[in-house]
Amino acid sequence: MKSILKKYGGTFGNYIIGIVMVLVISLFYRAFGSVSHITVLLSDLAILGFLAIGQTFPVLTGGIDMSVSYTMCSVAVVINYCMNTYGLGLWPALGVGFLLAFFIGAVNGFGVAYLRVHPMIMTYGMNSILMGLLLTWTGGTSGGNTSSVLYAFAKSKIGFFPVVTILFILAVALLMFVLSRTSYGKQLYAVGNCRRAAFFSGVHVRRTIMIAYIISAVCVAVGGVIMSGRVGLSYLGMGDSYMFITLAVVAIGGVSMVGGSGNVVGTAGGAVIITILLSMLTVINVSTGMQQLLYGVVLLIAIVIEANGHIFKHKRSLQK
Repeated sequence: MKSILKKYGGTFGNYIIGIVMVLVISLFYRAFGSVSHITVLLSDLAILGFLAIGQTFPVLTGGIDMSVSYTMCSVAVVINYCMNTYGLGLWPALGVGFLLAFFIGAVNGFGVAYLRVHPMIMTYGMNSILMGLLLTWTGGTSGGNTSSVLYAFAKSKIGFFPVVTILFILAVALLMFVLSRTSYGKQLYAVGNCRRAAFFSGVHVRRTIMIAYIISAVCVAVGGVIMSGRVGLSYLGMGDSYMFITLAVVAIGGVSMVGGSGNVVGTAGGAVIITILLSMLTVINVSTGMQQLLYGVVLLIAIVIEANGHIFKHKRSLQK
C-alpha cells in the first residue's frame, strides 16, 4: 500500500481535489452538485478525457500534438458529411473518419520521427493544413446533423452514468495496460527518457514515436465523434478551444512535459479537475477571454511545478 501511495499519490490527489471542488462549489451553487449536473460533468469529462489521453502519448516521447483541434473537427465533419452528402451508412462513415485519423497521426509521426521536423512545427502545420482542406472541401459548411444512432449513443446513460464515460474509463484501463504491461509501453518510456540510450538498447525509436502520434489522433477522433453525437451536429472550429486545454490536463495529470514520466490515469485525474474548473467558470459567468487567460495561467503553473520537480529529482539522483 505504501509503494502504491508513493507511486500514485499525486494521481489520487487529483481525484480528491476534484471531489472537494464539487463539494465547495455546491455550497454556493446547489445545482452544481445535483445528479443532473454531475451527469453533464461526466459527459464533458469523456470528451476532454479522450483528447487528453491521446495527447499523453506524444508528450511521453518528449513531443507534443498541436493538431488536436482540427483532427477532432475534421473527423467529425467528414463522418457527418459522408452520411448527409454521400449517403454512406453510419459504420462506413465511421470507418472513413477513423481511417482519416490514422492517416493524420501517421503523417504527424512520420514527419516528427523520420523527417526530424520539430513536433510543434509538424503538428501545428498539420492543423493548418486540415483547416484549409476542410474549408475547401466543405465550402465552409458544417457537415450536417449527426446520425440519430450516434446521437442516442452519446446521450445514453446507465442510471445517471453516461455510457460515453464508461467507454472513457475502459479506454484509460486499456491504455494503462499498454503503458505498463507491454513492450511498446516500456519502449515509449525509454524513448522519452533518452532516445540515444533507447536506440542503443535496441528500441526502434522512430517507429515508437510514430505509433504514439497515431494513438493520439485515434483518441482525438473518438472525442470528436462523442462531441458531435452529443450536440447533434458537427461544425467548423468545434475543437478550437481544446488545443491548449489538453496540454494543461496532461501537465496537471503529472505527465512530464519533457517525456519519459507519467501515465493516462494521471491524465484522467487532470481531466477531472479541468472539467470541473471549466464548468465552474461557466456557472459564475466568467468571460471567454478570462477563461483563456486562466487556462494559460494553469498551464504555466503546472509546467513550472513539473519542471522544478524534475530538477529536484535530478539533483537528488546526482547526490546519491
